[in-house]
Amino acid sequence: MTPEAAYPEVERLVKKFKSLSAAERRNYNEAATRQGFILPLFHALGWDTANPAEVSPEEKVSRGWVDFSFRLSNIPRFFLETKKITEDLNDPRWVKQAIDYAWTKSVTWAVLSDFEGMRVFNAEWKEDDPFRAEFLSFSVDSYLTDFERLWWLSRPETAVGRLDREAEKVGKKIRREPVSQRLFDDLKEWRHDLFRHLRAYNKMFSPAQIDEAVLRILNRLIFVRAAEDREVESRRLLPLVRELADQRRLNDLPRELAKLFREFDSTYNSELFARHFSEGLDCEPAPYQRLIEDLYEKRFVRYNFNAIDADVLGTAYEQYLGHVITDPEAAEVVEKRQKRKSQGIFYTPTFVVKYIVAQTLGRRLEESGYDPSRPVRVLDMACGSGSFLIEAFDTLDRFVARQRGQAYGAREDIHDYARRMEILTGCIYGVDKDKQAAEVARLNLLLRALHWRDRLPMLANIREGDSLISGAPDELQAAFGKEWKEKRAFNWDKEFADATRDGGFDVIVGNPPYVRIQTLPKDEVAFFNERYSAATGNYDIYVLFVERALQMLKPGGVMGFILPNKFMQVDYGVGLRKLLSENNFVESIVDFREFQVFEGATTYTCLLFLKKRVNPKVTVLSIRNKDGKPTDDIFNVPSRELAPQILTEKAWALADDASKALIEKLNSEQAIRL
Repeated sequence: MTPEAAYPEVERLVKKFKSLSAAERRNYNEAATRQGFILPLFHALGWDTANPAEVSPEEKVSRGWVDFSFRLSNIPRFFLETKKITEDLNDPRWVKQAIDYAWTKSVTWAVLSDFEGMRVFNAEWKEDDPFRAEFLSFSVDSYLTDFERLWWLSRPETAVGRLDREAEKVGKKIRREPVSQRLFDDLKEWRHDLFRHLRAYNKMFSPAQIDEAVLRILNRLIFVRAAEDREVESRRLLPLVRELADQRRLNDLPRELAKLFREFDSTYNSELFARHFSEGLDCEPAPYQRLIEDLYEKRFVRYNFNAIDADVLGTAYEQYLGHVITDPEAAEVVEKRQKRKSQGIFYTPTFVVKYIVAQTLGRRLEESGYDPSRPVRVLDMACGSGSFLIEAFDTLDRFVARQRGQAYGAREDIHDYARRMEILTGCIYGVDKDKQAAEVARLNLLLRALHWRDRLPMLANIREGDSLISGAPDELQAAFGKEWKEKRAFNWDKEFADATRDGGFDVIVGNPPYVRIQTLPKDEVAFFNERYSAATGNYDIYVLFVERALQMLKPGGVMGFILPNKFMQVDYGVGLRKLLSENNFVESIVDFREFQVFEGATTYTCLLFLKKRVNPKVTVLSIRNKDGKPTDDIFNVPSRELAPQILTEKAWALADDASKALIEKLNSEQAIRL
């Protein structure tokens, strides 16, 4: 679509609109306005409005969601909220809703239109008055006279970021914090406040126990708020605070919350609301009241837990887990870099998570389909807050719904509920040695299933444990002595018996921890050295996770990890290189070269994809993106195919010239043999 072709189409819509009488305009409801004028306008601007992958109707409009997201490469570029013709676009409710929704979804642009007018807002600009975030405005009289700027909303101009470039010309404005950072800052503040008060009133509990109680309380309250915003539950928390305040009974707030949690336990029957010692802790009401009020609105921003994406919540919680209470009395919450370093914690960007899951689970489903009698089992052996498992759940949910002819993303019904319970209980598995991380992963997955007021699964397949330390009790006793249980050993045959009986997992994905053995206890290093062939030299434990993944995969199963690429070159990688090359397990490699994937950490990484079979070729993608924000598009680069013989226990040569020379040598030797 070109501007020259679009102009007559827009002109036709303008003439059609102006031909309507006042009475006819009043009779246009929102749906008629949308179908008759607004969507045709964007179709004229080059958008395929009939393709939900490009112009996606947002779920549950009645629950405060904006109507459409306009997407390219599966990335939302702006949101559109439509109104009926007679609606007042100057109503601050609609403006604030559109802006806050876009900000909550981490999208820069929000568009509000009834066709008679259109307003374009920058959701990242920090403005107390939402109208000051307006960047463009049009009326039915200016669509044609100001067509050059209207074209900035076209598909071609959106693809090259025209709105972003034009916004930069108006000068640098103060930007709002990203929603993930804002949520983390609030989580940190709530944690500090609640810990300080609970610690003061409950000295018989250790600081670690109080911190555990704080996380359980936060998780429960966020779940309740999500249930409210999804209209699964009526408003419960804020009305409770106001009712107690009116009755001058605010001191009863902690006890009344405990009663509410008992009610949620009977309704949802989830471990999240199982009886917990946190319910019996003494405390004044002030920190609970502040926390509840903040969960609705804080500093003029209303949290919409129906719209907050799992990766936003996951990013905030990963930062939460990387911080600790340093002074039990002052309850100071600070980043514990040593904890992040010792546990190898790096939050995986969403574009990497999506790509890994698409190349493993997505391809597996497209090739083999889904058979409920033999569910596809997906494992993350260091699941953290659950980002890979959530993406795996979404991928399965979309595919199974399509395979069964069920409408995905429409109004929820019993089929959606049953399908999600089936997937959560039979397909999704996770392990993490951090108990708090496993708890957060369960919360994130429960929120994925929360669309129906009914029982939720216990998520027994999300476990605390060390994926690398496994074995029978007598073996572990011999290796570690009486303290072996403190190592959080994970017995695969016992904990995940259904998967191991079936030969293993179909898909293993994740971002294993990056930890050099010099930082580990000597008994653990000795245990690893004895049991893993990849344990050579002064290795990093991520190489052991690759070997463990191969042990846990069933024949033909696939693995996708993001890893440091050092194992391909350095001495400590010889054990892993030998294991992979002797069996031709490598299916493909994405080498990020100098591109830095992890924010705030200089780590040279790659994506390693294995298939537990003999692979006839190795596909290599080399990423050279140095500038701009990385998206799914970063992987749209030419691939190369290598003969598997190029990968040996010696350093791997993936550079173009080196690999080309070796391939020519191998081909020449093969020709001589023939």
